[in-house]
Amino acid sequence: MTRPNHAFSASLKGTEQLREKLIGEITRFERQLDALKASDEPVDFSMMQTYKELIHSRRDMLAQLPASF
Repeated sequence: MTRPNHAFSASLKGTEQLREKLIGEITRFERQLDALKASDEPVDFSMMQTYKELIHSRRDMLAQLPASF
């Protein structure tokens, strides 16, 4: 039996690649935020807020992606 060839199923590979990219970026930004918090340097609140916003926006994008099969 062959699988139906719908436009929707054709885009799932791209969705999975985007999902992996977003997860990788979230992880990287969380590590950078943790490193910034642990630093002995004076606290850079604007940079911390930037990382938090980057993480939040990518989590929002990730939540809006269709579920993968």
